[in-house]
Amino acid sequence: MYKITDDNIDFILDDIGKRGVVIEDVKYNILDHVCCIIENEMQDGQDFKKFYENTIARFYKNELKEIEDETRELITFKYYHAMKRTLKISGITSIILIMTGVTFKAMHWPGAGIAIVLGLAFFSLVFIPLNIVMKFKDDKQKSNRIIMTIGMLTASAATVGVLFKIMHWPYANIIMFSSLLVFMLLFIPVYFVVKFRDPETKFNAIIHTTFMIGAAGMLFALVNLGYSKKYLEEHPNIQQEIEQVDTVSH
Repeated sequence: MYKITDDNIDFILDDIGKRGVVIEDVKYNILDHVCCIIENEMQDGQDFKKFYENTIARFYKNELKEIEDETRELITFKYYHAMKRTLKISGITSIILIMTGVTFKAMHWPGAGIAIVLGLAFFSLVFIPLNIVMKFKDDKQKSNRIIMTIGMLTASAATVGVLFKIMHWPYANIIMFSSLLVFMLLFIPVYFVVKFRDPETKFNAIIHTTFMIGAAGMLFALVNLGYSKKYLEEHPNIQQEIEQVDTVSH
């Protein structure tokens, strides 16, 4: 039985690295397997390098780097499905919490604010960012990545604005106005230009853009709704009265 030396180990490690394997765990796992085979099968007096070449050839079809590539794919596959699972869970959790919060708020039951905050927080800070990451993995086309990133970040900001609006927190209108402006002035034009250039999506680009402009206009009008100047002059304490009612209802 042959006894592996430190020089042999250094030689094997160096050769594995030259063959394109750079991940340390993969490199040392191959080293361990190769050493075990050599020590168990190689006889004293045999040429080490020649026996090593025959041994390492057992680990691949074309090149040793195939092992590392397969390992990367397995890790990516594992993370991809973990992300998909997290995406589903965060989406379902968001829906349940938002619907529960809305129902509780309509019925003036306690806990409405907490449920809405948690639901919208899950939606804007977990569900939407994960969607962006998944889109980057699934779609290699740069233009589609840009469109989806702008759209989802805008949706995330709008969700935060809605949350601030519902909870009567400061800067709600600023956040919502900003997200709507980005949606109307950046996302819609970019979406239209990119999709209109493609003959297969040209017609859909026109239809979708029309719907988005109409929806954005209505949302912009709703955000801008407020009491008239005349009404505010007649009821100068209206905001304080609303805040008192909200405090009682919560």
